[in-house]
Amino acid sequence: MRFLKVAGGVLGVCVLLYGVSIAGLYWIMRQPLDRFGAIMKHMPDMAMVLLPFRPMWTSARAGTLHPGDIAPDFDLPTVDHARRVRIADEYHGRPVVLIFGSYS
Repeated sequence: MRFLKVAGGVLGVCVLLYGVSIAGLYWIMRQPLDRFGAIMKHMPDMAMVLLPFRPMWTSARAGTLHPGDIAPDFDLPTVDHARRVRIADEYHGRPVVLIFGSYS
């Protein structure tokens, strides 16, 4: 009987720690990307195996835009850094496709 109490207590603590870990990781994912990266470089690889990283990331970084929505204004340098492009100035009222990703 005592063994079951101890085992139940240990299991409860493990579940609590897992929940706190998930909440902490979700909070980290909601931080600006430079801060997120600075924190994540110290995260052990095993955490990515044990915690539901992908669904949490999808939820934390989902955003509010949907296909067909008007793109928010932004200002970015061209690839050669010769000038800056602002969507409101150059593409107002025209369809625009934005593709963000790593192509290295």
